[in-house]
Amino acid sequence: MPEISQQSHVLRPADLPGIDRGRGARTTPLVTVGRGATAFINGRTEFGPGASIAHHTHNVPESVLLAQGAAIVDIDGVEHELSVGDVAFVPANVPHHFTNASDSEPAAIFWTYGSLDATRTKVSDGVRERIDVEQGSLGEEPMKLVREQVELHVAEGQDAPFISAVAQATTVFQGAEGCRSFHLEKSVDKPGHYRLIVQWETIEHHTEIFRSGDRFIRWRELVSPFLAEPPAAEHFVEVYTGF
Repeated sequence: MPEISQQSHVLRPADLPGIDRGRGARTTPLVTVGRGATAFINGRTEFGPGASIAHHTHNVPESVLLAQGAAIVDIDGVEHELSVGDVAFVPANVPHHFTNASDSEPAAIFWTYGSLDATRTKVSDGVRERIDVEQGSLGEEPMKLVREQVELHVAEGQDAPFISAVAQATTVFQGAEGCRSFHLEKSVDKPGHYRLIVQWETIEHHTEIFRSGDRFIRWRELVSPFLAEPPAAEHFVEVYTGF
């Protein structure tokens, strides 16, 4: 098994702190950025008998599995009855909310947002808040991953060995401290133009720790023979996600 810097987790909702959402609902964050998420976050919300949450939207798609009880989901004014195992998919910016359909038994949903940068906006007052900021009330400091973007220009006829070299570098990056994800994109407009995108916990994990170690040397050894010019790197963080 390759060396991997991230840790695996088994998360038990009963052992984790939760957020009182009011109106008889309580949310327990599960896979969060602080626990290793790179592309999605999820959690569990429990509803007391007859409880519901306020009508709201998210800036990213949401998938919701009914894990316990019976529920009604209102999606843009249309109500749907849910049984255990049913899944509701709600696109970004579509108003919705869940209600426990029982006046005597609890209900619970398991939700997943399709981005680390998910927000919730209440329809009633337009207040918008990042989900990770809300989770900060539990003592987990909101973390914005840094995206390293590297422009790579490959020499003519070297595409296949270059892609193979990048694939070999997967273990180089996955074992690097603070590295969260690693993927390569190819331009559909410019032959030989590629973009490498690497997520880091902080910019220092890349510029100070990775670049000063043997893994950076190994990375350059793997890809440099196939490049037409030196790579150019820049760092970014998310400031707005519309959908």
